[in-house]
Amino acid sequence: MLRIQRNSAVSVRESEKQEYVPLKRVSVEAFIQSYAADVIIKQVFRNDETTSIEAVYCFPIEEQAAVYAFVAHIDDRGIVAELKEKKEAQKEYSAALRQGHGAYLLEQDEKSQDNFIINVGALPSGKECHISISYVSELDLVQNDSK
Repeated sequence: MLRIQRNSAVSVRESEKQEYVPLKRVSVEAFIQSYAADVIIKQVFRNDETTSIEAVYCFPIEEQAAVYAFVAHIDDRGIVAELKEKKEAQKEYSAALRQGHGAYLLEQDEKSQDNFIINVGALPSGKECHISISYVSELDLVQNDSK
């Protein structure tokens, strides 16, 4: 889900109404090689608000999976994630938003190791955001007892 964050607080109070950015399209590609899966999830969201928004995107992923790529596209501009120390990345994200720039931040949820949180800052009104997340995961071996 991609939801609109109305204030700079990290958590939304339960009493506050949460608003969501519409998901327009989704596709999943999985490539299986022996006991591993290489998965690419592509999602397209659109900001139908009248102003730019900061959107927060949460997605579950298997605890043993490893995210290896995150790309976001708005118009012709593509943003490719780069690995940084958490506090440094948060600081750069906040600074970019204060300066009115678009910014993206991907973090593993501290409360739940199988959730990731992506902040999409300054998503312009009427624009679509194309998000691509790639990860690998080990597959379970299942015995086939059929005769």
